[in-house]
Amino acid sequence: MPDYVPLSKTTHSESGLVAAGCGFALEQAVVPLVAEELPQTLPTMAIGFVRAASENGFELVALQSLQAGVNVYVHTNGRWIGGYRPAWYRAHPFRLMRDEQTDRFVVCVDESSAAFEEQFSEQSERLFDDEGELTERTQGTVTFLEKLQKATRVTQALVGRLEEAGVIVPWALTTRNPGREEGQQVKGLYHIDEAALKVLEPEVLAELASSGALSIAYTQLLSEHRLQGLSRLYDLRNQANQQAKPAGDVDLENLFGEEDDDDFSFNF
Repeated sequence: MPDYVPLSKTTHSESGLVAAGCGFALEQAVVPLVAEELPQTLPTMAIGFVRAASENGFELVALQSLQAGVNVYVHTNGRWIGGYRPAWYRAHPFRLMRDEQTDRFVVCVDESSAAFEEQFSEQSERLFDDEGELTERTQGTVTFLEKLQKATRVTQALVGRLEEAGVIVPWALTTRNPGREEGQQVKGLYHIDEAALKVLEPEVLAELASSGALSIAYTQLLSEHRLQGLSRLYDLRNQANQQAKPAGDVDLENLFGEEDDDDFSFNF
């Protein structure tokens, strides 16, 4: 379990970070996204919505599995194999968290992470320098977290507009068993109701378009095709579990490439 504690020059003056991969995300079925990430996420990941942790509204996420406790975009050896790596992961092991006493956000570090060293070594990068100031890398991460928090607030507001328009609905998905029999229904995922989107009043559509919320809606719809790649990654995960297949064998271009192109024709 993560063990986030406030970053402190007193507590962490001798601490450091090492490269540790994405093993921490092996069991994370979805990952939060911000609107700015959608163009980079779309080529390889399906996008959807889940209920926010507070049960108040929805959260924009990338789907990494249709099964709880599984992330097929992380190889079993901890290597990320999903192409673009979401900002939520790039900030690890740091996170901005609300201090209940002051009601302010503070930078915290996960001391249980494999990337964290209580005592820095030759292989790690220090969090603080000899003068007790944040190192350049740590300060860069803090700035990154602040930008991510602002982008998250903007994204939540845009998703809220889609919810108010009534176009976010439950997503009827089922898992696929290895034998290709019908699996179990996936619960807790939501997507855009394209039919409802098309019949919105013109002024509502115009407002969604001007705010940027409409772009999120159409990107989500376009991303649904990426569920095919998600299914193939399940197969690769099974192979990795059985044969310890190296992550380097994954060909993302082939994995997420379009199929059956000959089924479409264009008339001019």
